[in-house]
Amino acid sequence: MVHALSIDVEDWYHDAFGAADASVQSRVEANTLRLLEIMQMHRATGTFFFLGEVAERFPALARRIADAGNEVGSHGYRHRSVMHLTRREFRADVARSLQVIEDATGRPVLGYRAPYFSIKAGVHWPIEILAELGVRYDASVLPIDRPPGLELVCPRTPFRHSNGLWEIPVATLKVLTFWHLPLASGNGLRLLPRRLCRRWVRQFERDVGAGVFYLHPWELDPDSPVASAPGRWLLRLGRRRLPARFVELLQEAEFRPIREVFAGQIGGRFDAPESPRGAHA
Repeated sequence: MVHALSIDVEDWYHDAFGAADASVQSRVEANTLRLLEIMQMHRATGTFFFLGEVAERFPALARRIADAGNEVGSHGYRHRSVMHLTRREFRADVARSLQVIEDATGRPVLGYRAPYFSIKAGVHWPIEILAELGVRYDASVLPIDRPPGLELVCPRTPFRHSNGLWEIPVATLKVLTFWHLPLASGNGLRLLPRRLCRRWVRQFERDVGAGVFYLHPWELDPDSPVASAPGRWLLRLGRRRLPARFVELLQEAEFRPIREVFAGQIGGRFDAPESPRGAHA
């Protein structure tokens, strides 16, 4: 079965702090290139959701990712929760990211993923703005965003919002008939026993079909700093074993970009820019 692989291209400090000044050491370029090298060795491609400020600082990195046959999507310009932005701020943030990424890659941006998966099921205004900006699909709504995972808030398969925008959720596993877990994440690869992960992937394939996996470049970097905030120490666990776990995953299944795996839903051509992004800003 062919699954979709997605990478949230952000630096080590974005998850904890959202942004940092120029004095903070960036590690995103080296970590993303390491991830790309592993994927190329195993003939895998995926969707790289770039933060706009990362694409602006490292345009050659975004271009190299695209030239290697991967899809480049938007992760917003700055790493801020959508629920902390006004509608005007959200529109400006996404529009800026789209312009920067398309300038760097020379290709249209079809997909968007919000930082922290912060577009919630039933909150319609971000979806409306994404469609107005010409985005073809969103990959931000988690089927479970209310602990402890006893309730699904949206389908586990791709579905269409009322305005026509497609939602492509990440893979979520149903356990014991009532409990739902985010299966396809870097956390799962880093922390769960490999045999259990393998069994759950096969179960998801039987129950649902193709799914979306995701991870971050900093998860492969055992030497990057981690914020001292409560609970953040969990982000360091399992990083040294992740490269080997990632290789095992790539050997067990075929991975392609979201735009290819779900082309039947998203539709359209992907090889040339569409209307100028400035018309959407």
